[in-house]
Amino acid sequence: MSETATTRKVQRLGGSSLIITLPKQWARRLGIKVGDEIEVIESGGKLLVQPRDQRAEDRAGTVAIRYNGIARMAGVEAIVNCAFVHGYDKVEILIKGLGEADVKRLMAELNASKKVASVERGTDRLIVTLAPSLNLDAARLIKEASSSLQQLLEAAASGAEEAEIRRLEGQALELIESSLRSSKGSDIVDPVAYGVLLALPSMVADSSVVLRGRADLLNKLKEAVGEFLGGLASASGRRLLNAAMIASELRDMALHEGGAAAVVVPLADALLSASMKLICPSILEQEAEGFAE
Repeated sequence: MSETATTRKVQRLGGSSLIITLPKQWARRLGIKVGDEIEVIESGGKLLVQPRDQRAEDRAGTVAIRYNGIARMAGVEAIVNCAFVHGYDKVEILIKGLGEADVKRLMAELNASKKVASVERGTDRLIVTLAPSLNLDAARLIKEASSSLQQLLEAAASGAEEAEIRRLEGQALELIESSLRSSKGSDIVDPVAYGVLLALPSMVADSSVVLRGRADLLNKLKEAVGEFLGGLASASGRRLLNAAMIASELRDMALHEGGAAAVVVPLADALLSASMKLICPSILEQEAEGFAE
């Protein structure tokens, strides 16, 4: 597990106690919940804070959901995808009050998912074990997804059949979902990029199907996608800025031409917006370095 640090302010509680708060993401990652006991060890002028229950971190890999309301309306695919992308290893679906026919249907749908390794039935819940991610290196997975999308756009530019485009779309989406899963507990993938990353394969594929054979627009899109994903994987502000500039050019080209070319405008807008938000750390770091000189 990677080490991280933060600064917290010591506050007074009552007459003689001092307290600090824990960042929410740390508590979630380590499985610490309200009411849990925490060990605080003083050693060599340092304080080591850790869960007293050594199983806490293992429990952090499991999420329990009630199969009613929004979860039931969203469906099994959404439930599994959400848990998978957010890095959970197991999902406990509470089924109390659910009819036997509904439970069997739910189990069948879960077993049909490629992201599910196994489904066990308990007294009042289904215990769903998710399949492991393809790779633990989120940055590498993003680069592999970029390669798949580059192949997709090249195939579309040469007039490939829609089936081939959709195959590469599925391949890229699988890699992106695994990259998000693998990035849990790290800062490899900025939360700003989550929505764009998940939507990118389908948006690129849909645009490519409409624009098959249009090498000018598809090559420009290929440049923008390559710079966006490359900048994200390497945390390069310069590449993200390049992506924004190329996406802006693509948008102008599509709007000027109109007709079928306009299909690429929402994708160009998404790349432009996300790229400009994601370059903020690079801009702020440069500002800080300037003051330090």
